[in-house]
Amino acid sequence: MSARLIRRLALAVATIAVLAGAGRAVFGSAATLSVAPKNYTAFRTCALTAYPKTTAVSFDGWVDQANVGASKVGSTTIQIQSRAPGKNFRGFIRFDLTKCVPAIAGSATVRAAFLRLNLSGPPTSGPRTYNVNRVVGPCPENATTCWTEAGLTWSNQPPVAAAVTSILTLTSTSTSSVYYAFDVTTDVAAFVAGTASNYGWRMSDSVEESAGTVLVSFIARELNNAARAPELVVVYSP
Repeated sequence: MSARLIRRLALAVATIAVLAGAGRAVFGSAATLSVAPKNYTAFRTCALTAYPKTTAVSFDGWVDQANVGASKVGSTTIQIQSRAPGKNFRGFIRFDLTKCVPAIAGSATVRAAFLRLNLSGPPTSGPRTYNVNRVVGPCPENATTCWTEAGLTWSNQPPVAAAVTSILTLTSTSTSSVYYAFDVTTDVAAFVAGTASNYGWRMSDSVEESAGTVLVSFIARELNNAARAPELVVVYSP
């Protein structure tokens, strides 16, 4: 090897050493180059879908104030209505978070959670605001899985928290056959942490007893349509 080539190699090595010491990029082969990410937090998503209609992941239904003892089991929509006198409808829905795979640990941090419902028919007038309230009481029918679709009626509907969890505003021109979301992050975080029991949610018109009939409907699991079934999406970090 010539003295000139040796000097060039020595200069190259010295240059690489200086760049490395200064924090500059140093290139190497794929076998030796390593990258260690910093300030990185892993996020996971659990998406529970109420499909097929026989699934145990979700239960839904609605109650009719004008027919206090009637069950709406088998209905393909969840109906919410404001109408006087005493002809309001309220919807109920619940998702079983234990069905998430992998399971969400009680120590996990819930970053976001959305209850997603597919609109079947927009409100007949509007705009209208719809409330989601967390169900807080044991079920009147003493069902082991809380309220049931077959047993739920206006007269035995479970109690809910006074504070509204989330609201959604729709108009008579809101697009049907698309999803609309309620932000239920605070409730799902409480369910995961074990500071609140998961009895689901009630959906109602924010102003019941309207002089005219104002009806909105969302797709229920009984429609058995994977593309329009109710969903609960939870984003969390372990």
